[in-house]
Parts: sequence; C-alpha cells; structure tokens
Amino acid sequence: MANKFESKIYVVDDDPFCLATYDKHLRAQGYEHVHCFLSGADFLAELDGQPDVVLLDHDLGDMTGLEVLKEIKRFNTNIFVIFASSRQQPEIATESLKNGAFDYIIKDDSVLEHITGTLNKLFIVSDYLKKKKINNRFFLFSGLVLASCSLFSYLYEVLRSS
Repeated sequence: MANKFESKIYVVDDDPFCLATYDKHLRAQGYEHVHCFLSGADFLAELDGQPDVVLLDHDLGDMTGLEVLKEIKRFNTNIFVIFASSRQQPEIATESLKNGAFDYIIKDDSVLEHITGTLNKLFIVSDYLKKKKINNRFFLFSGLVLASCSLFSYLYEVLRSS
C-alpha cells in the first residue's frame, strides 16, 4: 500500500450527496487520489485500477455491497474495504466482516468522523502488517544463511577428513 495520503481510495455509493460529501471530506483530510462511483457495476469496471481502500455502501441499486465485496476479494484480497451504510442490521455487518471487510460504519450524524478514525486505524494495521512481513522475510533470510553456513561447514569437515 502506498503512503497514507497517496493511497487510492475508491468510494462507491448510489447517493450523489453522500458521494460528494465523502469526496470533499477525504480530500480535506489530505487524500489526493479519491475516485467516486455511483454504482457497483461502474466501480467493478474500474477495479483493475488497483485501489488501496474502498469505502462501500451496502444498497447500491444495481447490486448489494456484499456482492461487490466478494468481487473485490476475488480480484485482490489485499484491498481494504470499509462499509458505510445506513443499514443497521447486525446480520449484514457480520456478513460483511466475515467476507473480509475491515469495518462496518453506520451512516449517522458522525459518519465522517467514523470514516476518519477507521482510515487511521486501517493505516496503522497496514503499517504493522508491512513491518511484520519485512521481519518475517528477514528471519527467513537469516535462517537460510545460517543453514547454508552450517551446511558449508559440515561439507568442509567431510572433505577435509577424506
């Protein structure tokens, strides 16, 4: 994932007012690459643009957010998806999280603050995962080097004693 403010954020919502509000809010927060879509189909047609984060409504008119989420995860499991929906049904929230959504935000009077907080958490998690991956590679590399040294040492002793 790119630097926090250079990350590509795709916003998918069939409500033009919500779309414009989220776009304005994210840009005011410093995000430079915000792309908005009024339907699931329009978004999926542009999925190959490799978004880092998708802010997704559940009721899109042409399809549900869960259907879109499943397509996103089929395309790339590393894309973070945050639901922002007026649906206050625990079953939908649970199903979205089970299918790989990072969070499920209820659209209410403080939805913009929730989006900001969730994005901040998301980038903290992303940085942690990136560091963990680097550390795992380092330990794997170190282990290979040590194993190789032991093997060479053993071979040297075998050849020397022959």
